[in-house]
Amino acid sequence: MSKDFENILEQVHQLTRSEQLALIASIARMLSDDEPDVLPEYIVQENNRRLAAYDAGKTKGIPYKEALNSVREQISRNKF
Repeated sequence: MSKDFENILEQVHQLTRSEQLALIASIARMLSDDEPDVLPEYIVQENNRRLAAYDAGKTKGIPYKEALNSVREQISRNKF
């Protein structure tokens, strides 16, 4: 198992049971036949723009705990 996958798995184990189920539902929707197999080009371009800004020091990353709290808040509002 890759180190990245181990890190992701560790983070998933820190989620509550309802958050884990919401994550599973979200992933299942992303993998459904209704979804395109590739990301739209505008999403790739926006991601590249943000990554370049971060790499150039023009913006800061979001601290892990802040990002996790934001995800938890969004999940709790969208009760899947």
